Amino acid sequence: MDIVIINGSPRKNGNSSFIATELEKKFLEKGDSVKVLNLNDMSYKGCQGCLSCRKNNSFCVVNDDLGKLLSTFVETDLFVVISPNYYGFVTGQMKLFLDRWYCLKDANKRTKLREGAKGFFILTQGSPNRDHGKSVSDWAKHLFEGFGLKYYGYVLPGLSADNTDMAKVKIKEIIMNINMFI
Repeated sequence: MDIVIINGSPRKNGNSSFIATELEKKFLEKGDSVKVLNLNDMSYKGCQGCLSCRKNNSFCVVNDDLGKLLSTFVETDLFVVISPNYYGFVTGQMKLFLDRWYCLKDANKRTKLREGAKGFFILTQGSPNRDHGKSVSDWAKHLFEGFGLKYYGYVLPGLSADNTDMAKVKIKEIIMNINMFI
């Protein structure tokens, strides 16, 4: 299976980064092909709205770290998208990244992503109330399904910004949910 793990957290030792690292290990153990994108380490812009990708039925023409990767996503079987909850939404890094997916539809607004591909969305948050992540999970569902991805959303509440203890407790549950989803 071809898997892309997208970590939207700017914190290298935070909960989202811990989860991304643990999932990478598990997928590699199974023999999957795994690419991890730590968005904060990449140099990229948001969508420029130039419409070149749609007019020319191409991929993004912006020459940056992300522009070089977008065309490879058409072969991906599973996207694991992880972001902390920042003020009721994904991080700025994640929003810019997902805006660039505009080029992953053709001129007729049909997805370029592989048929049967899946998107597993994980939202980490400090609030113990899982409902605080509902609106962003609903947004992600709408976005992913708009690209033809089968969607599963997982809000992980009650995490401390100071340590990954709760994420360590929950990682087996996350892996179980991913395994059931795929």
